[in-house]
Amino acid sequence: MTKPKAHQSLSIALLSASLLFGITGQSATVYNNSDNLLNRSFSPSNNAEFGDQVFLSGNERRLTDFQFDYFVSDTASGNESAELFFYRNDGGASATAPGTLLYRSGEFALDKGFQTVLAQALSVTVPNTFTWTVKFGGVDLGEQVGLMLANPPTLGTSVDDFWVRNSDGSWATFLVDNGASPGNFSARITAVPEPGMMVLALLGGLALIGFRSGRRAN
Repeated sequence: MTKPKAHQSLSIALLSASLLFGITGQSATVYNNSDNLLNRSFSPSNNAEFGDQVFLSGNERRLTDFQFDYFVSDTASGNESAELFFYRNDGGASATAPGTLLYRSGEFALDKGFQTVLAQALSVTVPNTFTWTVKFGGVDLGEQVGLMLANPPTLGTSVDDFWVRNSDGSWATFLVDNGASPGNFSARITAVPEPGMMVLALLGGLALIGFRSGRRAN
């Protein structure tokens, strides 16, 4: 498999409109595993949902942008689709599997070749660790559709297995080539501080200005 030379970005339509806090220049990359592609993809069966649990860096937790890389073979029929999900890891008997749904993109069409999906203008609050998954549809016999593997992350961390949803709705971890290849998928996540944190910081700044102004007046 050759190394991707170009990506095509597309926007995912949100299921419902959401308001951003409105402060620009505060966004930060909190996870990045898009720089070290392993030149291969993991291709599941049709309608299989699977994805990566990631651990974020920094303190920003309101996601604004999310991108991931995928591959569709040239032999595909053209009716391939995908759906993106974010989950809190509070499910299963040990409360570590994907559980509470935090975000669902709705279904969107895929293009052939190496591509990048870019979901923008999000306003989704996530914990320090969460799982993002993709569910591919329209994959016929003999077609290859999957997520691009990448390792290691340059920002944030991820363990080398990933989550797969079973037919009964439960989740299990999975290894690529029995662990020979890290099961980490290419993704880049951008976030901003929570509104409450920014309000507190703003109030603190105003209080400091007022205190300094009072000292000058005296």
